[in-house]
Amino acid sequence: MLPADPITTLAQQLRALETVPDSYIVVTPGFIILTASDAYLANTLKRREELVGRYLFDAFPDNPAAPEANAVRNWRASLELVITTGQPHQMALQHYDVLDPERPGHFVERHWLPRNTPVFDDQGQLQYIIHSSVNVTEEVKARRAMVQAQGREHEALAQAERERQRLSQLVLQAPAAMCLLQGPDFVYELVNPVYQQLLAGRELLGKPLLEAVPEFHGSAVWEHLRNVYRTGQTHQDQEVLLSFVGTDAHGPKEAYFNHTFQARYNELQQVDGVYVFAFDVTEQVKARQQVLDLNQQLTRVNADLDSFVYMASHDLRGPIANLEGLVQALQEELPDPSAPTGPLVQMMHDAVVRFQRTLGQLGEVLQLHQAADTAAPPVELATVVDDLRQDLLPALQQTGGALEVDAAACPVVAIPAKSLRSILYNLLSNALKYRHPDRPPHVRLTCRTEGGYWCLTVQDNGLGLTAAQQAELFALFRRFHDHVDGSGLGLYTVKKTAENLGGRVEVQSEPGLGSTFRVYVPSPAR
Repeated sequence: MLPADPITTLAQQLRALETVPDSYIVVTPGFIILTASDAYLANTLKRREELVGRYLFDAFPDNPAAPEANAVRNWRASLELVITTGQPHQMALQHYDVLDPERPGHFVERHWLPRNTPVFDDQGQLQYIIHSSVNVTEEVKARRAMVQAQGREHEALAQAERERQRLSQLVLQAPAAMCLLQGPDFVYELVNPVYQQLLAGRELLGKPLLEAVPEFHGSAVWEHLRNVYRTGQTHQDQEVLLSFVGTDAHGPKEAYFNHTFQARYNELQQVDGVYVFAFDVTEQVKARQQVLDLNQQLTRVNADLDSFVYMASHDLRGPIANLEGLVQALQEELPDPSAPTGPLVQMMHDAVVRFQRTLGQLGEVLQLHQAADTAAPPVELATVVDDLRQDLLPALQQTGGALEVDAAACPVVAIPAKSLRSILYNLLSNALKYRHPDRPPHVRLTCRTEGGYWCLTVQDNGLGLTAAQQAELFALFRRFHDHVDGSGLGLYTVKKTAENLGGRVEVQSEPGLGSTFRVYVPSPAR
């Protein structure tokens, strides 16, 4: 038998390698690809005709996107070591991506466990190198995914711990009383200092609610907590009065609270506890009660004052009228008004007149304290002003004064006619009464709408007022000038009438230049 042809033998060997189930590629000592197994071609997304005869590292270049892999360098170093030593070399796990045939220029991720094995001929000459590689890409990806998942889990746990720490700090530093009651027995799991202070001297943590605070047994608080635990529905209460047994000689302690009970859920979305948030509002409740008490006292005082004013203005009218008749009769009986007793009788008459005027003013004050008729029909402002002009005509003629009126912006106002006339008469007559001695009075009345209000403005060029006088201007019976008659009731009447209508009065004034009064009364559109 003739010896086998070496070339034929090599070709037979290579064909045999192509069909094995393992992943192989065969290269020459010069790194020229001789063939590859079907499994290797499948793993590297190549066809055999693309590889045979090509330089190894031209067919399998590095992925520029993964420079840290050093795939070409590592494979070349292993092959050179096999050539030098003639021994097989087991490489470490390699990250060596392959070109994507569907997307030129792109790579598909691959990870391998490679081994390079030399094959010699009969003369001991290195014939070729078999590069076997196990594709472990899926295992690497799975391990990487697991590491990433573990990292995410670790970060999630760390984040949860940070959140727990922040929540704990928030609970501990919160100005509200806060606690966490665990389980159906409502065992104290967390208590912040404010809550503990409410029950100073008691041990709370780790104890059931009714053991630590037996006062809650059978209370509405206990029933609400049980309902929240049973249904998961949040419960809130305002200004609940709670009484705690004292731990010292001061006896029971009572306080008012606004509180919220909120369910806590476990990982199975089952209620396993109740959060309690409570705010001590005792001071606010007591303050409001004091205000209510003061208002009630003020109401009684006002009622007494009204009764007194009514008595003074009504019940005294008869006796004063009788006194006036007696004085008049005395004047008629005197034979000579110029007698020494004549001036005394006149002084008695003047005193009676002043007394009657005071009683009339007290009656007006009583009317001011009664509610205004805000449902009165609208009135024409110009008509009211024309009527007032007739009343003011003597003063205008006497002083040489002028009254300028501009009512075009609000010809009709829904202000009770009696209230409107009282406001305007007092402001206009004061403007003429307290005129400046160096010039005739000039008074300007205007009206406009502003922010849901009618604004009546009376401007004069009279004496004016200091800042100190303005601060006391609207006080009852307060007067700053004695050179003209007055009762100190006019501006008080203006202010009280405006307030009864839901409005207000403002003043701007400068001594020697004059004053501007603005009366704001709500309009129906407001």
